Amino acid sequence: MKFDGVVFDLDHTLFDRYATIRALTPMFCQIFADKISKDFNTEAVADLLIESDSKYIYHGWNRIFDELCEKGLFNLPLPPYERYRDCLLLLFQCHAVAFPFTHTVLSNLKSKGFKLGLITNGKGYIQRRKLELLGIEGYFDHIIVCGEFGVQKPDRAPFDHMANVLDIPAEKLLFVGDNPVCDVDASRNAGYTPIEILTAQCKIPDIEPAQLQLKTVEELPALIDRLQCSL
Repeated sequence: MKFDGVVFDLDHTLFDRYATIRALTPMFCQIFADKISKDFNTEAVADLLIESDSKYIYHGWNRIFDELCEKGLFNLPLPPYERYRDCLLLLFQCHAVAFPFTHTVLSNLKSKGFKLGLITNGKGYIQRRKLELLGIEGYFDHIIVCGEFGVQKPDRAPFDHMANVLDIPAEKLLFVGDNPVCDVDASRNAGYTPIEILTAQCKIPDIEPAQLQLKTVEELPALIDRLQCSL
């Protein structure tokens, strides 16, 4: 059986979260000008934001915030977590960076006749704004933003709905994402074949890794060509 469709995650898969964080760091420093320690210049702040995000992104923004506080980024008294959260929600509406190969890969797969979908967790207005800034909405036959859908990954419902809308059986769909729980395990449980993108350092040892793994989405077209030839 050959694959007829490819469904993607967004963050850390098509959206370069680390390049975006680095680009937004000057604004972050401006917003927290009254709180950031003088031991950190803008470059050091960006490095710490990216390092902490990479280590704890699968554990939630509150754990990342705790790490920033433990590393001494903020002066005492510490700012409330809610201020940090609201800052990120604001900044991620201002700028978004795609990986340099994102458009090329999506265009390549469309030209080969694959139906494309996207399932992303998060608030609707944030993720829709990212897609607008990235300019990639037009590649997809269907997009599910889970904050609008009503349940977040790893719930199976978004995966089942995507297969129904694309009119492709789940076993003929690939799912491409980085999160071991929300992307790899969830799509596998829904009948998809997962492809794990290894962009974050954060690992979840209790989850079985995907049999198919790539460093970046740039390698995806070649992998799919091999899969199609071997089936």
